Amino acid sequence: MNIFKSFKQLKKKEQCFLLYCLLDRIPIIVFGQSSEVIDDFIIELLNLINFRKEFIYYTDFVSKSELESMIQNESNDYNSVRIQIRCPANTGIKAIEQFDNFISMVIGIIIPPENNINSIEKSIKKKLNKFLEIFLKENTISIKAIGFDDKLINLNLEGEILIKISEHTENSINKMKRVLYEKINKNEINKDLIESLLDFEIEKKEIKKNIFKKEIQNFYSGSKRAFFILSKLNLLNTMQVDSKIGSKTLLETIDYKEVPIERILSFIKKEWGENFSDLIENNKLSFIGDKIQSFWG
Repeated sequence: MNIFKSFKQLKKKEQCFLLYCLLDRIPIIVFGQSSEVIDDFIIELLNLINFRKEFIYYTDFVSKSELESMIQNESNDYNSVRIQIRCPANTGIKAIEQFDNFISMVIGIIIPPENNINSIEKSIKKKLNKFLEIFLKENTISIKAIGFDDKLINLNLEGEILIKISEHTENSINKMKRVLYEKINKNEINKDLIESLLDFEIEKKEIKKNIFKKEIQNFYSGSKRAFFILSKLNLLNTMQVDSKIGSKTLLETIDYKEVPIERILSFIKKEWGENFSDLIENNKLSFIGDKIQSFWG
C-alpha cells in the first residue's frame, strides 16, 4: 500500500491533522471491510514514525498488566524509547474492551456486516475523550475527529512538513528526469520507451518516505534537545534557583526554528509527560491557530 497515495484523498488540513495525531500519540481507530487492507494501512502509517518502538497486541503482549508495565517504564526512564501499539483488525474490538489506556495506539476494526459503527463508537467514547477515526472503504479514505477543538490546535508544523515533502520530491524527480533525458538519443528510441524511462512513480514513493522521515526526525531531535535543557532548568527550580529561558533563545539553542515553541512544548508533554510551559520566559503560550490561517488561506 502507498500511504502517500491514500493521503492524497484527504484535504490538506485532514492530512496535517492525521500527522498531528500520530506525533501527539492520540489514539487512532481504523475502520475497514477487509482485515488485510486495514492491517497494511496501519503498518504503513506507523512506519512513518520511526523514533518509537512498535509493539503488536496479541503478538508482543496480551495482557493489561503487560501494557501498564510498558507505560510505567516510560514514566520511570526518560531515555527509554517511547512505545507505539499496533492492534491488527482481528484484535481491535478485544483491545477496546480490555484496555483503559490507549496512548499511541492504532486500532484496526472490521466494519460489521450491517455497517453499524454506532455501537462500537459508543464503546470507544466510554473510555476515550479524544480520538481519530479513519474509514477505509473500497478505494476511498475519510477521517472523523472526535472530541477536538480546532481552535486549540496549531497545525503549522505538519503543514510545513507536507509542503517540504511535495517540493523536495518534485525537485528530486525533475533532476532525475533531466539527467536521463539528456542521455536519450530521441532519434533512436521510440516515444513509448522514452515515457517508460522517464516514469519515476515507484521511485517517488521512496523519495517521499525518505524526506518525510528526515523531517520528522529533525523535529523529534530538536524537541528532545529542548526536553533535556528544560529538564535541567526544572531541576534548578526544585533547588530554589529561579531558572527560565526565552522561547527565542531555546529555539536557537536547539537549532530548530521551524515551529513555534508551543508545538515543541505540546510534543514534549505527550512524548515524555512533562509540562515545561512555566519555564518559558515572557512567552504567552497559546495553541490558538492564528498562524495556520496563512497556510490554509
